[in-house]
Amino acid sequence: MAEQKPHEGITHTMISAKRLAYWMYEKNQPTYFHGPPGVGKSDLFREMAEELGIGYKDIRAGTKLPEDFSGIPVPDLEKRIAVWLKAEFWPDVKKDGEKGIIVFDELTDTSKPVQSCLYQVILDRRIGEVELARGWWPVAAGNRRQDRAAAQQLSTALANRFAHVDIEADVEAWVLWAMKQDDMGHMVPGFIRWRPNLLHSMDGADLRAFPTPRSWAAVARCIDGCPDDLLLHVVASLVGEGAAGEFAAFMRTIDLPDIDEICAAPNKCRIPHEPSHKYALSCMISRYMDRSNIGKLMDYIKRAEFGTDFEISTVLDASKRDQTLTLTKAFNDFANRNKDLQL
Repeated sequence: MAEQKPHEGITHTMISAKRLAYWMYEKNQPTYFHGPPGVGKSDLFREMAEELGIGYKDIRAGTKLPEDFSGIPVPDLEKRIAVWLKAEFWPDVKKDGEKGIIVFDELTDTSKPVQSCLYQVILDRRIGEVELARGWWPVAAGNRRQDRAAAQQLSTALANRFAHVDIEADVEAWVLWAMKQDDMGHMVPGFIRWRPNLLHSMDGADLRAFPTPRSWAAVARCIDGCPDDLLLHVVASLVGEGAAGEFAAFMRTIDLPDIDEICAAPNKCRIPHEPSHKYALSCMISRYMDRSNIGKLMDYIKRAEFGTDFEISTVLDASKRDQTLTLTKAFNDFANRNKDLQL
């Protein structure tokens, strides 16, 4: 295997990478997502499968042996030949559907023999007697060597069979994703809006716990109902002490009105002055805005004290989460006030 230098070319956000992946799917071109740990590379393929209504298989290639891909030979004594038993993870058309996405995850954690087995799978969609159903799109995801994630060199012969897409952590895509999750709340997305550089950071010596989109999602779930004296320790265990200290300070000072308070008196309800509080408030409103309360919430966020930038960010986040909001009079009034925006 030739020595591979760190990639220094085009990198994609999750949004642009997904658009590119859809194009490659239409062209049936195997595609490889490279990126640091925890940015959601394989999750993107899962979302595509859900949106397309097709099957999905996630194969942890780093845990497999060559015979897992090629099949295990067993004797057929009657015919005096060897037959090959196919591993259970291969898609079955009757059970998994005629179309789907099969992800070979952690591909850079595999041995050279395993990579050699995948040459034929990716190019010809078969290896020996094992055939990948023609409607299934083979893709891969892996960490980069410069991210200190135990990634190995990828064989140039295997690499040449893929289209390669480099991905970086993406605040906009992650916040939008978080807004759609039932168990994420609004505090962590609000904090990340305020401190976007902490969405993903591998700075520092402790690489056991560090900030990634995946670990911040874990923070959002673990702090629900967490006692104050445990908060810092819980967050530090997931994202490291530096990021945890900043988040804990953010949580100690935050003081927001709730949705009911705002809707009861949208023209009088208090608006916090601190930008960090406004980021959290913006995320809270965009998360809970619906067609029944959009009018009152719009009256609140269009006040001068809220700020035009925060108003726009709130409405755009809310309308991306729930596109039916764009059909309301309140949204139409907002669009007329902001005709220079591309909505």
